[in-house]
Amino acid sequence: MDWNTQLVIALRLVLAFAAGGVVGYERTYQQKPAGSRTHALVCLASALFMIVSIYGFTTFEGQKDPARLAAQVVTGMGFIGAGTIWREGSWVRGLTTATTLWVTSALGLAIGAGLYLPAGVAVALVYIGLQFYTLKKVLTGRDEWFDTMHAFERLEIGTLKMGLERIFATPIKFSSFNKLDHYILNFEYSSGQPDPFSLTLSIKEHTLTIVLLYIPEHLRGKGYARSVIEAVTNWAKEHNLKQINLTSKSSVRNLWVKSGFQPVGDNMYTLKL
Repeated sequence: MDWNTQLVIALRLVLAFAAGGVVGYERTYQQKPAGSRTHALVCLASALFMIVSIYGFTTFEGQKDPARLAAQVVTGMGFIGAGTIWREGSWVRGLTTATTLWVTSALGLAIGAGLYLPAGVAVALVYIGLQFYTLKKVLTGRDEWFDTMHAFERLEIGTLKMGLERIFATPIKFSSFNKLDHYILNFEYSSGQPDPFSLTLSIKEHTLTIVLLYIPEHLRGKGYARSVIEAVTNWAKEHNLKQINLTSKSSVRNLWVKSGFQPVGDNMYTLKL
């Protein structure tokens, strides 16, 4: 292989590494598990596979199929992408990161094949897609995320806290924090108890998800769980939330059904408000 060809190949690898880093930068900024380093390496590996597929077997006789090795990259990335997807209650997270890893592998294949312009356009389009909400804000002049979080700031969390304190007849403390796409509240006993109470709620747009509901063992079977659900439901209605999702053990299925929840899957229930 002549030096000019090797220099072109080296340039393709550098471009692939850079393209993957650009796509991964947005994921790093959003504090996702797969960031610039992962995306850069995926894109570099895909480009190298493509280069090997094109140039690595030129000395062999017989029929050659450069697309065969590239096809295996697509299959392999399916497994890597699936590893970045997980479920939190009734939510599925990691889909965007899995998609960016998949498209990054495609960028690597394109650059490895020497399709510089299509790859460059694809990088630009991917970045535009990842910045969709920012672009929408610029074009419309509205920041929907800010509006949503401003609405959350008006949640009367103290009302729910007092309701739980009436149920358990003991002080309750809560903590809250904002993530990029949802608002999380956590309630528990304010003093140490041998068998603690814990309730974690996540709010995303107009949906309230009960991530964890733990009733102390000595209070089970005495109506406390139903009282907690009623308090949360009433509080959600007062704040114009539209739906409650929860995940629970199958052993208490009848409790949720009697409370108005509809089964939507294995141990998953939903209530329209």
